[in-house]
Amino acid sequence: MEISTLATYHCLAFVWYFFIAYSITHIRTEERPSEVFLYGGQWKYLTVLNLFVSISFWTLYTYNRELVYPKSLDRVIPLWLNHAVHTAVLPFAVLEILALPHRYPAKKKGLILLGFVTFLYISWVLWIYSVTGEWVYPLFALFSPAGLAAFFTGSLAIIVSFYNFGEFLNRMIWGDSIVILDYRRKGK
Repeated sequence: MEISTLATYHCLAFVWYFFIAYSITHIRTEERPSEVFLYGGQWKYLTVLNLFVSISFWTLYTYNRELVYPKSLDRVIPLWLNHAVHTAVLPFAVLEILALPHRYPAKKKGLILLGFVTFLYISWVLWIYSVTGEWVYPLFALFSPAGLAAFFTGSLAIIVSFYNFGEFLNRMIWGDSIVILDYRRKGK
């Protein structure tokens, strides 16, 4: 892809992301269902930060939607916004892999950063529970402390697998010797 096409794509993706974040923060309802507690507001899910939750969300939703997205949320969050946050992110991620080669950091550094971000997210979820006594996702109420630790560990393993798969796809599509476009030299 040429630079102007990539810039246009990234601008459109940014506008879409900004629109979704704006829409999430402006959801209003007179009667919030009990599952939507006020602490943390829409930020309690942190979906606006990571948006790449499509596979895990829809897997759990298909198994038992009440564990991750109770039916009462349908009155609060419009269907289009649910799909924008939980479905549309997957095609955007695939387009990103196809459109542009990515330079991954060294494996150790990449996995340490990924583990750190995962740790921060789990800390946020646990913090909300410690303050409110309610889990962000009803699924977590089903686990004992050991079960919850196993779930988080399993989730980390899945996240690492996605990271490795993304790196693999990048290498398969763009090859081992990725030539990254140098935007500064383009003008010379």
